[in-house]
Amino acid sequence: MTERRVQRVAKLAAISLDEKEAEELEGDLDRILAYFAELDALDTTDVPPTTQVQPLEQSAWRADELTPSLDRDEALAAAPRVENEGFAVPAFMDVP
Repeated sequence: MTERRVQRVAKLAAISLDEKEAEELEGDLDRILAYFAELDALDTTDVPPTTQVQPLEQSAWRADELTPSLDRDEALAAAPRVENEGFAVPAFMDVP
């Protein structure tokens, strides 16, 4: 992990780091990524899936049924701004 990548991750997380914090985080992230590499190297072909607390057939709150959705005009009626037949929201980050 490079300091440049650490600063990029910090920017994506909307946090600012000084040089010392970036160095510490660089080491932490290196250790985390190394641990993930160890886990990725394990052979899990014979490991059964994790047990569910509740059987999957009982875990749904309701049946997954197709129902009509809210009419677009009705949904947009309460919007403060509408643009191109959708909600207009302010940009909050630059996408590279």
